[in-house]
Amino acid sequence: MSRLKIFALIALITLAFSVALVGNSLAAEKVKARNVNHTVKWEQINVGDEDGHVVAVEENKGITTNLERKGFGDGWSVGAKSLYDMNLKTGLGSGHGYGETIDRDGDKCYWTWEGKGLKGGKFGTGYWAGTFTFVKGTGKFEGIQGKGTFQTYTIGGQAYADWEAEVELPR
Repeated sequence: MSRLKIFALIALITLAFSVALVGNSLAAEKVKARNVNHTVKWEQINVGDEDGHVVAVEENKGITTNLERKGFGDGWSVGAKSLYDMNLKTGLGSGHGYGETIDRDGDKCYWTWEGKGLKGGKFGTGYWAGTFTFVKGTGKFEGIQGKGTFQTYTIGGQAYADWEAEVELPR
């Protein structure tokens, strides 16, 4: 076999592998969205070292709206289970937790979050900010990757969280 034919064969095989790799690669997407949540469960234990200091667990549920009216997240259900170490009098503290987002087809994205209560103020009227990371998915989201930031504003047991993320979806 001539060198030209060998080179052409190697180039053809390389091209085939490249097409297969590109077909299975992840597509990056920037997402801006808002979750509107309500607390369905809250349990706290007083720490006792200062007035208002508690450790608490929360479960919330809500709905996501894509602020750019793109498909990812728009009209999906969202829920989170979270752990807080905070002062109810000042609103300051820290937290972390786990969340699940479900699209209209029933496919799920799972994520973790961590953040801090900022700006003080009475609990229930606070401001939280932090980061989150997508850790896995089901169905069309299997293999999802990405991370982002959020800012959450609460009024009583209601909250909205504006978030932005760079998400890599499987093709």
